[in-house]
Amino acid sequence: MIPVGLLVLLAFNIHLVGSQASQSSQQVASPPSPTAEPSPLGDGNLSFPWSRLRLPRYIVPFHYHLLLHPNLTTLSFTGTVQIQIDVQNNTNWVVLHSKGLQISKATILDQNLNHLSDQVLPVLHNPSHEQIGIFSPRVLSSGQKYFLYIEFEAELAEGFYGFYKSTYRTSEGKTRYLASTHFEPTSARMAFPCFDEPSFKANFSVRIRRSPEYISLSNMPVIKTVQLNGDLLEDQFAPSVTMSTYLVAFIVCDFKSVSATTTSGVKVFMIIYPAVSIYAAPEKWMQTHYALEVAVKMLDFYEEYFNIRYPLPKQDLIAIPDFQVGAMENWGLTTYRETSLLYDPLTSSISDKLWVTMVIGHELAHQWFGNLVTMNWWNDLWLNEGFARYMEYISVEATYPILKVDEYLLHTCFVAIGLDSLNSSRPISSPAESPTQIEEMFDTVSYDKGACVLHMLRHFLTEKVFQSGIVRYLRKFSYGNAHNQDLWDSLSNTCSEDDFTSSKHCYSSGQASKNAYLFAGEHLNLTAMMNTWTLQKGLPLVTVTRKGPRLLLRQDRFLRTVLPSDPQWQAVQQGFLWHIPLTYKTDISTTIHRHMMTSPTDSVYIGEEASWVKINSDMTGYYVVHYADDGWDVMAKLLRENHTALSYKDRTHLIHNAFHLVTAGHLPLNKALDLIGYLQVEKHTVPLLEGLAFLEVFYHIVEKRDEPTLTKNLEKYILQFFRAVIDQQTWSDSGTVSERRLRSEVLSLACHLEYPPCLERANQHFKDWLHSNGTLNLPTDVAETVFSVGAQGDHGWTSLLNTYKISLSEAQKNKVLLALATTKDTDKLQRLLAMGLEGEVIRSQDLSHVVWMVARNPKGHYLAWNFVKQNWHTLVEKFQLGSSCIRTIIVGTTGQFSSPEELTQVQLFFESIKEQASQLRATQLALENVQKNIRWQANLPRNMIENSLFEEEPDVVDLAKDSNTFPTFPTLDPDEVAYEPRSSRLLVRGLGENDMDDDEEDCESSARLLGMSFMNRSSSHRSSSSPYIRQSPPRSCSRPSGRTMVVCVFVLVIVASLTMVLYFLPGCTFTKAGCPQPNKTAPLEPVYPNSTNGELFPWAELRLPHSIRPLNYDLTFAPDLDSMTFTGKAAIEMSVLHNTKRIVLHAANLNITKATFKLGNGQARDVTVLEYKPRQQIAVKFPEELKTDQQCVLTFEYNANLSHSYDGFYNSSYTDKYGNKRVLAATQFEPLSARKAFPCFDEPSFKATFLIKINRKPTYMSLSNMPKAKTTPLSSDLEQDEFEKTNVNMSTYLVAFIVANFTSVSSSASGTNVSVYSVPDKKEQTGFALDTASKLLQFYNKFFEIEYPLKKLDLVAIPDFLAGAMENWGLITFRETTLLLDNNSSSLEKQVVASVIAHELAHQWFGNLVTMSWWNDLWLNEGFATYMEYMSLQEILPSFDTGNLFLTVRFRALDKDALNSSHPVSTEVNTPEQIEEMFDSVSYEKGASILLMLNASLPKEQQFKKGIIQYLKSFSGLNTETVDLWNSLTQVSTPRRNISEMMSSWTSQKGFPLVTVSRKGDMVTFSQEPFLLTSDNTTKAPRWVSSTHSSSREMHHETQRCCHLRFRQWNIPITFVNDSCSLAPECRQMFNLSKKSESLKVPGSVKWLKLNYKNTGFYVVDYGQDGWNAIRDALSENISVLTAEDRASVIHNIFALSRLGRVPFEQVCHLLSFMPNETETAPVTEALLQLNSIYRLLDKRQESGLASRLKSYIQNQFGSLMENQTWKEEESVSKQELRSALISTACALNNEGYVAKAKSLFKTYTDSNFTSKIPGDLQQAVFTVAAQSDDGWKTLNALYATTTNDAQKRKMLKALASTQDPRRIAWILKAALNGAIIQTQELPLIINTMCNGFAGYLFAWDFVQVNWDRLIEKFPVGSFAIQTIVKSTTSQFSTQVHLDQVQAFFSSLKQRGSQMRSVQEALETIRLNKRPYLCKVRLCSNPSPDTIPTADPRTAWTQVMGEEMKREMMKIPPVQGLSQPYTCPIPTGMDLNS
Repeated sequence: MIPVGLLVLLAFNIHLVGSQASQSSQQVASPPSPTAEPSPLGDGNLSFPWSRLRLPRYIVPFHYHLLLHPNLTTLSFTGTVQIQIDVQNNTNWVVLHSKGLQISKATILDQNLNHLSDQVLPVLHNPSHEQIGIFSPRVLSSGQKYFLYIEFEAELAEGFYGFYKSTYRTSEGKTRYLASTHFEPTSARMAFPCFDEPSFKANFSVRIRRSPEYISLSNMPVIKTVQLNGDLLEDQFAPSVTMSTYLVAFIVCDFKSVSATTTSGVKVFMIIYPAVSIYAAPEKWMQTHYALEVAVKMLDFYEEYFNIRYPLPKQDLIAIPDFQVGAMENWGLTTYRETSLLYDPLTSSISDKLWVTMVIGHELAHQWFGNLVTMNWWNDLWLNEGFARYMEYISVEATYPILKVDEYLLHTCFVAIGLDSLNSSRPISSPAESPTQIEEMFDTVSYDKGACVLHMLRHFLTEKVFQSGIVRYLRKFSYGNAHNQDLWDSLSNTCSEDDFTSSKHCYSSGQASKNAYLFAGEHLNLTAMMNTWTLQKGLPLVTVTRKGPRLLLRQDRFLRTVLPSDPQWQAVQQGFLWHIPLTYKTDISTTIHRHMMTSPTDSVYIGEEASWVKINSDMTGYYVVHYADDGWDVMAKLLRENHTALSYKDRTHLIHNAFHLVTAGHLPLNKALDLIGYLQVEKHTVPLLEGLAFLEVFYHIVEKRDEPTLTKNLEKYILQFFRAVIDQQTWSDSGTVSERRLRSEVLSLACHLEYPPCLERANQHFKDWLHSNGTLNLPTDVAETVFSVGAQGDHGWTSLLNTYKISLSEAQKNKVLLALATTKDTDKLQRLLAMGLEGEVIRSQDLSHVVWMVARNPKGHYLAWNFVKQNWHTLVEKFQLGSSCIRTIIVGTTGQFSSPEELTQVQLFFESIKEQASQLRATQLALENVQKNIRWQANLPRNMIENSLFEEEPDVVDLAKDSNTFPTFPTLDPDEVAYEPRSSRLLVRGLGENDMDDDEEDCESSARLLGMSFMNRSSSHRSSSSPYIRQSPPRSCSRPSGRTMVVCVFVLVIVASLTMVLYFLPGCTFTKAGCPQPNKTAPLEPVYPNSTNGELFPWAELRLPHSIRPLNYDLTFAPDLDSMTFTGKAAIEMSVLHNTKRIVLHAANLNITKATFKLGNGQARDVTVLEYKPRQQIAVKFPEELKTDQQCVLTFEYNANLSHSYDGFYNSSYTDKYGNKRVLAATQFEPLSARKAFPCFDEPSFKATFLIKINRKPTYMSLSNMPKAKTTPLSSDLEQDEFEKTNVNMSTYLVAFIVANFTSVSSSASGTNVSVYSVPDKKEQTGFALDTASKLLQFYNKFFEIEYPLKKLDLVAIPDFLAGAMENWGLITFRETTLLLDNNSSSLEKQVVASVIAHELAHQWFGNLVTMSWWNDLWLNEGFATYMEYMSLQEILPSFDTGNLFLTVRFRALDKDALNSSHPVSTEVNTPEQIEEMFDSVSYEKGASILLMLNASLPKEQQFKKGIIQYLKSFSGLNTETVDLWNSLTQVSTPRRNISEMMSSWTSQKGFPLVTVSRKGDMVTFSQEPFLLTSDNTTKAPRWVSSTHSSSREMHHETQRCCHLRFRQWNIPITFVNDSCSLAPECRQMFNLSKKSESLKVPGSVKWLKLNYKNTGFYVVDYGQDGWNAIRDALSENISVLTAEDRASVIHNIFALSRLGRVPFEQVCHLLSFMPNETETAPVTEALLQLNSIYRLLDKRQESGLASRLKSYIQNQFGSLMENQTWKEEESVSKQELRSALISTACALNNEGYVAKAKSLFKTYTDSNFTSKIPGDLQQAVFTVAAQSDDGWKTLNALYATTTNDAQKRKMLKALASTQDPRRIAWILKAALNGAIIQTQELPLIINTMCNGFAGYLFAWDFVQVNWDRLIEKFPVGSFAIQTIVKSTTSQFSTQVHLDQVQAFFSSLKQRGSQMRSVQEALETIRLNKRPYLCKVRLCSNPSPDTIPTADPRTAWTQVMGEEMKREMMKIPPVQGLSQPYTCPIPTGMDLNS
C-alpha cells in the first residue's frame, strides 16, 4: 500500500541532476540505480538517489548557519544547521554528507523562508558513502536559492576526529573535559550535515551554547554573547570568509590565553590588525608565550612574503591535550598537540624551540596555501601540504636564522628519497576517492617530496620568479580551488588577469600560450617538466661518466627493491622519464652550471682541465647521482685531501648517495666506506652525522647476524674512529644548535656501544636525578640517554613510570616513555602496551608510538606483533583506517621481520583482515619491507666477517674488500636496519602527516608522534649483554622508518637535543634539611612544598585554586591600641565548585589558634591548618572529597600584631593640640594585604559579602564599609560595633575598618549619607571635601546612570597613610594632605584635593562595582578613575581648569613610556612585587590617555559614555578583562567598529608611536614607528641633522635597531588642523593610520599641518625640518594660530625628538623663540619643565659653562614673563600655575631680584608671627629660598612641628629637604626614617626633593644603599614609594661609574628588589643621561659674563663636611669616581664661545 500523499508526489517527475557543466564526466549521467537501503526516517518506497562517493554538483552551498550545544556532562551534543543552497538543475533531492548523526528533523525553505512542505521531509542514509538524501515534495528549481534546515544530535566522538571529547588532568588530579574538532580530511560530516568536499566552499556563521565556566572558540571572533534561560550562554561568532568544511573548527574548554597583535594592519569586519592568541590548559598557560612570539612574527613574515594580507581578524593557536596529529590549520583557529605549541624557556631545549617554530610556521603557511587557495580535490593535496612544508623552512630561516633550519631541509629530501625509491611509492598527484584513500594521502610524498620538488623548482626559476609566481597563484585563486596546472600556469608567467600583466616576469600573449620558460639558454615547457615530477612516482638516478672534456649522462628510475640484475628490472624502468634541471660545479670555476636533461641520455661539456665535477650542487635537485668508473674514487680523494672544496651540503649529499647506491646494488660497499674515511677531519655536524649513521647501520647488520666477536671488534673500531669526537662532548646544554645535535647523537651512540666513560656518566646522572626526587634538571641534550640507561633497573624503571604519571612537561614525558620501552623485561613491555590501550596513564594518541617502540625492542618484537593481531579491531576503532597511526602500527611491527616464516605470518594476518588491508597502501609497504629484509639477510657475505681484519688501527674499507658479492648487496640501508630519525616531526596535518620515508620510517614516525623536532636514533637489535637498549621513536602516527643510523643519524642527533629539561613541581627543596630518602618501592607522590609544620603543603602555585568560592565572611576584630595587637575571628561561608580534598586561601603574619570546619548542616569539627609562608598561603586538607555544590563554613580564631608599616591592619598616631600622642588603627588592603588582617581568598575575582564586627573601648569609635547596625556592650570598658552586611559582593582588597577617635561633618547627596572624618583638631578643614564629594557623587550617579549602591559614603583623613587615597567601598581613606584644607588654602591646593576625591569616587564604579579579574588589568580600575577625575571636575568645577593638569600628566606618561623598561598597559603579573609595580604611570596616566584618545576618535557624540555605561551595567558586581570593555564599546559604536582590534595595539604592547610627517606638493605622508629612547629602533636620523650632530645620529642608530621586529603597527586615530582653520573643534580633521605609512591629499595652499589636536592622542609627531620651520614661523608671527594645548604639545614633542636624536637642539631653541609672547600656562610650564630638567643634569655633571649658558637662555626667553608676575593673591588656578612655575624657576636660578623678594615675603611672614599671608601658589618658592639660610631653615623646622595645615607642612618639608647643608641633609633623612618628628610616609617626597640639589643627590643615594632593608620594611618592594625612591636617587646620574655602582647595588639585592622594573628604568635612564646630547645646549645661547659663576656653590659640600665626616655619619665606604665631572666632547671646528 502506498500512502495517498506519496502517490501524488510520484505523479511528478522526481528529478535528480543528469548533467551539468560543472559535473565531472563520470558523474554526467541519468539518475543512477539505488544502492542504499531505505532510511528509518524515510519510506520503504524511496531509495537512495545517488551511488557515487563524490557528491553531485547540482546543489552548491554558500552559507551555513550552524548552532551547536555540546554537553560536557553527558558528553553529547545537539545542533541545527541552516544551509543556504543554490540549485543549478531541477531536482527533488538534496544529497550531502553525514556520519554518525541522529537527524531528528529536516525541512527546506524557499527564499522567503516558507516551508516547501508541511511535513518533516524524509531523510535517507547511505552509511557506506557517509551520505544522506533529503527528499522534497516540490521540485527545487534551477537558478533558485533555498534554505536547508536540519536538526541533529550525536555523542561527542571517542577518537580524534569530528567533534570529539578530550580531557586533561589538573595538578590536583581532577579530570577536566573539553570538546574540540578535527575535520580534515572528511570528518566535518561527523559534527554537522554538510557538503564535505574541498570545492564546496561557503561562509559559516557559528553559534555555540555553553556553560559559563567554559569559553568557546571558532574560526572567527565572538561578536556577541547572549544569556539564555538557565545557566547557559550562547556565543555568536562573526560570519567566516569563504572556506571548505574541513577548515571549520570550534572548541568548548576552560583554557587560558595570551594575546598579541601583528605589526601590519588589515581590515576585516571593521577590525584592524589581526589579533593572535595562544590557548592552553590553565596550568600550562605560561608555556604559550614563545608560540605567541613566533605566531606574530610568522604572520608578519607571510604577509610581506606573499604580499597578501591575512584576511581574518584573529588567529588563535590552541594546544589540545588529546590530538592525534601534530597540528591542524583551521582558518583562524589552528589546533595543536601540546608538544607542538607549548614551550617553557626554563625546561625546553633548543630542539623543542625549533619544533614549535616549524610547526607554527607550517600551519600559518596553510592560511594562504590550503585555506585561501585550496586544492580542488584530495588528489592534489600536495598543493596544500608540500607548499606548507616548504614554506616552513623559508619562514623559519627568515625569522629565526639562529635555528639553522636550512640544515634540516637537506634531510627532509633524504627522507622523501627513502620512500620514493620503493616500488610501493606513488605519484605526488594520485587518485583518491574513499575516506581511507584520502587519509593515506597525508604521507611523505605529499609533504616531503612535495617540498623538495618545490625547492628544486625555486632554484630552477630563481627566488624572485618563484615568489612572484606563487603570489600570482594565490591572488588569482583566492577563496577558490586550484589544480596542478593552475600552479604551473602562474609560475610560467601566464598572464590571464589584468592585475598581473604589468609584472616583469609576464610574457606577451603569444609567449604565454606556449607556457614556456627560459632556462640555461633553452626554452622549456614548465608544465611538461613538472608533470614528470608530479604525475609519476619515484625519482631519477643520474649516472655520470667522464669521457675527456665531456660528461655522459644517463637517467634511470632509482629503485632499492629491484636490482639491475633482477629479471623485472626492465619492466619497472619502462615509461619513466624526467625533465631534470641539472646543476654542477667543478674545481676550475666557482660558477654553478645548469643543464636541462629531458632525454634518457645526454652529455655536457666541462673541459679537459676539470679534475672533478660535483653534480646536484647543494642538493637543490631531487635526484640521486652515481659517478661511474673511477668517479667515486675521485670524490673520495677530494674529500681526503681538501674536503672544504665542497660545501657541507655537497659533502653530506655524496655520503647519502653513495650508501643509497650500495643498497640499490649500484656501488660496492668498500667505495662508500672509503668515501667516509675523511670524517675524522670533518668539523661540520651534518656530514659527520650522516656518515656516522651509516657506520652505525653497518654495525647493526653485523650485530643482527649474531657474531659476538665481530660485533665487539666493530664496536671497538667505531669507538676508536670517533673517540676524539666523543671525548670532546660535555654533558650539558651549551653550544650552538649544531653542536648540541652532535653531542646528543654521539653520546647516545657511545653509551649504546658500552663505552665505559659514557655509561659511568649516564649512571651517575641518573642516580643524582633519583636522589633529588626528580627535581634535578638533567641537561636536555642527554636526558633521554640518561633515562634509557637508568630504565634498565627495576627501581629506575618504576621511578621513571611515576615521573611519567605526574610530569606536566610533555617533552619530558616523551623522553621517559622512550626510555621505559628500552627495558629487557617483557612484563614491563606488556604493561606499557596495556596502559597505551587503556588510555588513562598513556594517552590513546600515543598508543601507536608505544606499539612502535616496543616493536623496536628485540625483547618486545613479537609482543607488539601479537598485541596488534589481538587488538586490531580496537585499534581501528581508535584510529581511522588509513590514518598515520595505523600506518605506524602496521609498518612498525613488521619492519623487523626477515625470515620466510615471518613473511607468511604477515601475509596470513593481512588475509584475515582482507577487507581493510586491501584499502591500505601500508600493507603493501610492509610486505615489501619484509621481502627486502629476507633478501639482505640471505646475501650478507660470510667471507667479510674475519676477525683478522680488525687490526690495531683497522681501515673500515677492509671490511668489504674481500667481498665480491657486495656489488649486488642490497641491504646496507639505514632505513632498513637502524631507524632513521628523519624528518623530526609529529605526523601532522600540516606538518608531515605522511608515510615513513622508507621501508620502516620508524624514527620520523616517533618524532611526529611525540611532537619532537629531531629524533634520537634507535637500535634495532641489541645483545642481551647490553646495559640498555636504545630505541628510536617513530613519528606520530606514521609508519616507522628503518633507516636508522644513516641519514637518520642526522635527525637522530637533533632529536636528542630536543630533550626537555625535567619539569617538576618544587618539592622538598624548600626545606633546609632537604628531602628524606624516598621510599624505594612505593610509587612517587606529587611533590609539594613543605608547610611550617613539616607536612606537605597541598598547593604549589602563586594563584589560588578555583575549586572553592567564598560566599560570605563573618569577621570579628578586637584591636588593643595599648599593646598594638588584635585578635580576630573569621567564619567563611563557601561553596564547592569542583570536587576537592583541600581548601587553600591566604593568610600572612596571623597566629591561628583554632580552626573548625562545618559541612552543610553537620557538626563543626577541629581541623589542622597548614601554612606555607613564602606564598602567604594556608590550607586545610580533608580525607574525603568535598563535592561540587556543597556548602561549608571554615572558621578561624587568631591573633596578630598591628602592622607598623602602612598595609594590612596597622597602627597610626598623631599629636593633638595639647601635645598628647593619640593612637588609632586603620586598614590598607590593596593590593595584597587583606590577608594580613584575616584569612581570606585574597584575589580580586573571589568576591563575597562581608559582615564585620569590631570590639573597641568606649573612648573610640569604629568605621567600616557599611553603616553601623548596632552597638552592644561587652563589658565595662568594651563595646562591640556590628555593621550591616554588605549589600554588594566585593573583593577583599576593598574591605576597610578603622578604630579611632575622629570627628566628622555630614550631608546628604542623592539619598546617600556623605561624611568626612578627621582628627578632632582638623574638623574645620573638612568642609571643602564634604561639598566636593557630595557634588561628585551626584554627578557620577547621573553620568553612569547607576546609583551608588551603598547607604553611606565616608571619607577619612588618616594621619599615617602611604598612598594618596584608597577607594574602599563606602569608606574611602586619604592622606590628610589630599582631603583637608583650611580657609587659607590656595585654589591650586583645592584642585589637588578635588582631583583625588574625584578619582576615588570614580572607583566606586570602576574598580568596586566592576573589578578587574586580575592585577594585569589594573588599568581598568586606575586608568578609568584617572580619566574620570579630570572629566568630572571639568564638568562640576570648571574653574579649577584641570585640563592643564591632565595635559601635563599625559606628557609625563609619554616620557615614561618612551623607555624600554616600560610595560604594556595590560601586562602579565604574578608575584607581589610585580603586582605592586603595576601601580604606576602606565596604569594610571597612560590608561587615562588612551581612553581620552578613544573618546576623541569615536565619530558620534556620547558613544564613549554609552559604551562605559553598557560596560558597567553588563558587568555590575562581576570581574572583567580588557576585552570586556572593548566589547561593550563595540556594541554601542555607530557605525559598528571593533574596538578591541582598534585598541589592542595600545594595551597589549608597551610604548607608543612616533608619527613622521613628510610632504611632497599636495600629498602628505604619515609614517609610524615605535618611539624608544634607549632601545632598538630602525628609524634613521633625518638628513637635515647637520654633521655637528653626528653623535646624536650615532645614539639614535645605536638604540633604534630592531624595534620593528618586536613591535606591531598601532592603529592611530590621527587628528590634525592646518593654517586655514586651527583653533575650533570643527577645524579638526581625522585620519586613521593603521599601516606603516599612508598618504592623503591636502590643498596646495596649506602652509603647515599640526597633528594631534589638543594632544588628545598618545603619540609624538616629527614634522621634518620644513614642517618644524613652518610651525616655528607661524608661532613667531602669531602664537594664537594654535591652541595653548597644541603649543604645549609641539614643545613637548620637539624636546622628546631632540633627546631621541631626531632633531638638533638648535631646532628646539628656534621653536622656543615665540615664548616671550606666550601668555598661557601649559606651553610655559612644559617648556620650563624640560629646560629645568636639562639644567639640573648639567649642574650634576659639573658642566658649569653649559649650565650657565642654559641659565642665561632661560632668563632671556622667560624674563619678560617673569617680570609680569605679581606677588599678590591670584584667583585663577591657571594663572597660579603659571606664576608658581615662573617664580620658582627664577628663584632656583638665583635671580637676585626674585630671591630678594622671596626673602622679604618670608621675613614679613615671620615678623608677623606667621599671621601675614603668603599666596599659596608662592609658598613653595618662598619657603625654599628661606631654607637656604641658617635662620630660615631653623624657623621652618620649628614651624613644621607646630602647623596643622597639612598642605603647608608638605611645602615646608620640601623646602627643608632642598638645603645644601650636608649636616641637615643627613638629619632630615634620619628623622624621616625614624618617623618620630617627620612621618616616614614622607620619605619618598624628601628624597625626591633632595635629589634635585647637588649635595643631596649623592647623599640620598648613599642613604638608600645603607638603609635599603629598613626601607623595604616600611614600603613593600615594588610599591610606588620604592619606585619613587629608586627613580629619584638615580635619575640624575650620568657617568659610567654611577651606572656600574647602581647596577652592582641592585644586583646584590637579589630577591629584595633586584627584579623591579623601576631598577631597569633607573639603569636605562643613566645610560640615556650618559649620552652627549645635552652638550648641544651650547648651540642655544651665548653666556653673559654676569651669569657665569665665579665660584661653584657646590664647594660648600666639601668645605662644610669632608668626605671622612660624611662617611662617618652615613657609615658608607668611599666610592671612587663619584665626583668626576662629565665632559662634553667638543665637535671639530667648533668654538666654545661661538
